[in-house]
Order: sequence, then C-alpha cells, then structure tokens
Amino acid sequence: MHVFIINLDSATDRWTFVSDAFKNTGLDFTRISGVLGRELTLPHPQYRDASFAMRHGHKTNYGQIGCYFSHLKSLKAFLDSPHQHAIIAEDDALPDANLAEIAARAIDFQSTWDVLRLSGFHNPHPQPYASLMGEYELCVCFTRLCGTGAYMLTRHAAEVLLDKLDPMLVPIDHAIDREWVYGLRSAAVIPLPIKQTAHRFASQCTGSKDPKLPWYVRYWTVFPYRAWTETSRIIHRSRQFHSARRLAA
Repeated sequence: MHVFIINLDSATDRWTFVSDAFKNTGLDFTRISGVLGRELTLPHPQYRDASFAMRHGHKTNYGQIGCYFSHLKSLKAFLDSPHQHAIIAEDDALPDANLAEIAARAIDFQSTWDVLRLSGFHNPHPQPYASLMGEYELCVCFTRLCGTGAYMLTRHAAEVLLDKLDPMLVPIDHAIDREWVYGLRSAAVIPLPIKQTAHRFASQCTGSKDPKLPWYVRYWTVFPYRAWTETSRIIHRSRQFHSARRLAA
C-alpha cells in the first residue's frame, strides 16, 4: 500500500498541510508534481473540446484539464512502482488517523471492488454490504459521488483507467465514477475516511466565472447524456451490490 499525492510545484502550503496529515496515518507517500493547466496548449491530443462541452455542458477549463492529467500521471506512477494497491490523493485531503487499518481491512474484500472511493461530496445513497471496523462499512453507491480527493485502486484498475480515460471527455471525478463502462467495479468506504478541505486554500481550478453553455444547448446534449449515465449507474450498481453482498458473506 502506497499513497501518491498530487501537488503543484507552487503550492508549498498545501504540501506542508497534506504531508503532515498523512504522516499521522503511518502510510508511506510520494509527491506527484501536478500538471498546471494554464501552461497547456490547445488543441491537445488528450483532450476533446467539443465532446467535453456536449457531455459536461461547460466551456473548456484549463484547471480541470490540469487536474485530469495529474490523475493520469499519478496512475502511471503507481504502475511504475512495485505496489499492488495505491491511494491517489489530492493535496487538500485530510485522512482519518486510522486510514491504514481501514485500507488493510478493505483489501480483505478485494473480490468485491476495483476502485474504492475514500472521499467525496454529496450524498451518493450508499448501500452497505460488508462491515470493516467500527462505524466504517463497504458500500455500493447508487448515485454519483462527486470529487476525487482520494480513492484506492488495484493495479488492474489503474491499467484500465489509463487506457480508457484517454482522451479527456468529462472532468476526472465524472470519468472515474463511470467505472462500469470500463468493466470495473466501484465501492466506497462510508463514512468517508478522508475529508477534503479545499476551503482552506485558494481554488486551483481557474476558469471563466460562468463556464456553462447556454441552457438550450445543454438541453439537447448534456441532459440525455446524464439521464443515460444515471440510469446505467443504477442498473449496473444494483447488480454489483447483490454480487458484492454474496461475495462478502
């Protein structure tokens, strides 16, 4: 088990914060130099501007592109290492002190997941299928869990994601939360053992003040795409939930 933490070279305050936080967990970690979006030049072979707009309904945001490429860079660093499992974290992540124990216990249920979400925003309507320790449970989420502050994954999952997430068509949290499309299984630890504390720092996803496309454009592209995605999510994760509960028994 190893932690790869994404951090921009200029964000020294964030690195001080996150490195101190992960030292308390006892887990080894490596800093991954983040990709600065505003230094990228478009068009880019790993980014599809029109496809992004049709699926996400937003104009190009260089901060989001940099974040996406930073996660791909972290997945490659994991595969270049000897580790069998890794946690990919962003530099505003605040882990619970017992994260190492939670992660080790989750690996005991490796047969039920490929990507394990450890942080996020909004209520993903989780359904528990296995108890880890104390209040922590393994769950299948029936709605979207926003954010990619931290997640754990296997080498197989990293290989698949590196292949399937190129080129960028949606933000990184949307992409990882569509695991069934890539033939992977996703679960989450609830309550989430890593909190994101972005409010402590200035935003690193800079862009226009209102990057959304007009509603009449989004109506014909984004809404059908999201309706299909959410319907597919419920169908596939319902199947996964029943399979995970059986395997975990």
